[in-house]
Amino acid sequence: MKMKKLTALALAGALCMGMSTVALAAPSVGPKDAITATTENGTNVELNKNEINVDRWSEFDGWDSTNPEKASDAIKDTFEQASVDYEKRITELKQKNDPKLAGVIAEYEKQQAALNTLVESDDLIEVATLVDLSVAKDENGQILPVDPEHPLMVKFVLNNRLENLAVGQKIRIMHQNSRTQLWEVYEGEVKWDAVKSEFYVENEFTSLSPVAILRVTSDGSVQVTPPGEQPGNTNQPGDQPTVTPDKDGNVTADQLADLIAKKLQTNGVKFDRTAATGKASPKTGE
Repeated sequence: MKMKKLTALALAGALCMGMSTVALAAPSVGPKDAITATTENGTNVELNKNEINVDRWSEFDGWDSTNPEKASDAIKDTFEQASVDYEKRITELKQKNDPKLAGVIAEYEKQQAALNTLVESDDLIEVATLVDLSVAKDENGQILPVDPEHPLMVKFVLNNRLENLAVGQKIRIMHQNSRTQLWEVYEGEVKWDAVKSEFYVENEFTSLSPVAILRVTSDGSVQVTPPGEQPGNTNQPGDQPTVTPDKDGNVTADQLADLIAKKLQTNGVKFDRTAATGKASPKTGE
């Protein structure tokens, strides 16, 4: 009978680990499903997605550096020049002394301030996506307009480029407007799709052109099990047991055992959990 109980507990633990690790290693994301778009009516749209040149002397020179700090500095250099472009445009508009341009000037000043915040911050900026979005087509291959009257909601899956993702992390959606050639800054945050096991960010676009999805972070926080409801789970978002690795990314056996215990308790299994690692055996002394 004792052996049966131990076997049942072991099986329960194995099942628990299987349930708990669904979000630990999200499926690899291919180029076809990394970026998707829908119309206001929820209709799927196919976008032309082209890679952007990051070679020397290009606007994105250095963005692909293997050194995170150098890549971040290169990104900030790009947006520092973008801020200068805004300053020139704002000066030109103000010189016209046209009251009708007040709204445009105010928006440009707002965007310039957002760029300057990125340039002047000490936060590390990482590239999740750098892509040139162009023609949008419906399911029948017909070209669709993309403008203020026909916006698109574009979703960017983040699993394929960033590590240590966590719900709520800051994301900047940078869009180089095709009409003005000026960079627009939008704020977002990492979200979690429990059904597809995907971290993502989404934003509404009224024109198509180069887009940079950037993570802005000042720490190295890691969240192993993302919060949020799993299919069929009645727990509230944030109730899922989690494990937090140490600064070197290590997780102890006791932490994993605690995760199993908490998951079993969540599912209504009652038992006592006693930590055993790090203690000497009474027989061998090891």
